[in-house]
Amino acid sequence: MRTMSLLPDAETLHLEALVADERGITIVATTTGDSAACPDCGRPSTHVHSRRRRHVADLPWQGLAVRLDLQLRRFYCGAPGCARRTFTERVPAVVAPYARRTVRLAAVVEAIAFALGGEGGARLLAALGLQVSPDALLNTIRTAGPPEAPTPRVIGIDDWAWRRGHHFGTIIVDLERHAVLDLLADRAIASVVTWLQAHPQVTTIARDRSGVYAEAARTAAPQATQVADRWHLVHNLAAVLEEFLLHHRSALRAACAPAPVTASDAGAPGPLTPHRPRHGQQRATEASQQRQARLVEQYEAIHRLHIAGADVADIARRVGVSRRTVYRYRNLSAPPEPPRPHRPARQRVVAPFEPYLLGRWQEGCHNGMRLYREIRAQGYAYGASSVMRFVAELRRDEAAGRPAGTTGRARAAPTPTARHVAGLFLRRPTDLHPEQQAYLDRLCAADEAVATTYRLTQDFVALVRERGGARLDAWLAEVESDAVLALRRFAAGLRADLDAVRAGLTETWSNGTTEGFVHKLKLVKRQMYGRAGFAVLRRRVLARAG
Repeated sequence: MRTMSLLPDAETLHLEALVADERGITIVATTTGDSAACPDCGRPSTHVHSRRRRHVADLPWQGLAVRLDLQLRRFYCGAPGCARRTFTERVPAVVAPYARRTVRLAAVVEAIAFALGGEGGARLLAALGLQVSPDALLNTIRTAGPPEAPTPRVIGIDDWAWRRGHHFGTIIVDLERHAVLDLLADRAIASVVTWLQAHPQVTTIARDRSGVYAEAARTAAPQATQVADRWHLVHNLAAVLEEFLLHHRSALRAACAPAPVTASDAGAPGPLTPHRPRHGQQRATEASQQRQARLVEQYEAIHRLHIAGADVADIARRVGVSRRTVYRYRNLSAPPEPPRPHRPARQRVVAPFEPYLLGRWQEGCHNGMRLYREIRAQGYAYGASSVMRFVAELRRDEAAGRPAGTTGRARAAPTPTARHVAGLFLRRPTDLHPEQQAYLDRLCAADEAVATTYRLTQDFVALVRERGGARLDAWLAEVESDAVLALRRFAAGLRADLDAVRAGLTETWSNGTTEGFVHKLKLVKRQMYGRAGFAVLRRRVLARAG
């Protein structure tokens, strides 16, 4: 348990005086031992040669700087053959030789430097009463001893962007200890091979689908089991599905049969949205309610302080509002009224003339300017642009095979994108909304290739969720026999990395922990504002892992 005392080491030091001046507090202390050991030969000596004083900084007290005035003795060394004739007694528990800070202060400065870096650490130390420059803190990181190197068995490896799209590094994580093992300045095969050769005890390597790390592991650690990350397998499958569905956009549109909307379906996701959205009107209502609650709270606080006799400036400072707000709320007899709800969208100006325009369109008149002149003679008082937009809607309806005017009277069902449908393919059927499931049923019934792809996708996702690596060969055989070209290409990619894929669908290890440390690495890197270089970043990340 850590003990707190005025002196850094109460057993070896004796307090002589405590002096306070404009610079802070000075602690005058002497050593209590009768002898001291020579730092070269280790022989103790009691023969005092002289005395010297050392002035070192210590932990601040209540924001005041504290300086330790150590009165040390210098001894003769009488050991025959020792090259040192005299020496100053050491107090290693208090201060290191030639250091300007006590051991406990140096530990605090080092911890703050590793946690906050140069600029942030200097600001915190200044608030605590210590003046340490950002450069000094960075030098503290550079000169700190390396952390203890563990013996890893199961590692995760991934890349991270030093400069996104241009310069990448490599992060290596101990998946058993959940700690960063090392950072490499690049993601070249040679760098990873060198690191793996220095750690022959590694037995398992979790990675993404990168060929760089796969080749490095095969070269330098053939004894290790490579584990392909399950998330990346599903991510690769999603990209394949999106490419496949892009060639079936007509089927995606045809499956969007309009369905009546009931009150129970309000707020329910359609086939486009894999997750339930929050509508804009709902968000606006919630934001308005939160704002009204905040205004009422401010109103009550202002009246309470005004009744208590506080002046306007004090009320504004304590409530956190302007003086003008205090004056206005103080004179109100009731809390401010909530804002009026947003007005619904106005009817477009051409709406009263749409039946006439639609009738003329069906008669064969498709000239927008002629239709504009006709309704202008009937009292239309606006510009031609609204008429042109309505005529364009009629043309789009005819081009899409819909009855003219469908877009204006009742909005047609939106066409889902390939990415959204690929997301539906990957979800559990039990997690789908009935409308989403009905859309998939219509889509699969209309296209046999889509139905086969959906079934095989669900089978593969089940392998991932249940870690059914034993069933992988059967799935690959079925895909390679009668599946669509996109899935056959995906299966060929799995074949090229079959052992790692099977291990990923069998082992419990994954690269999720590594991805989490990549996010922490980004936080530390951005704290440094691009300064200090890779060496300091590596030391800070490894120190956090220790």
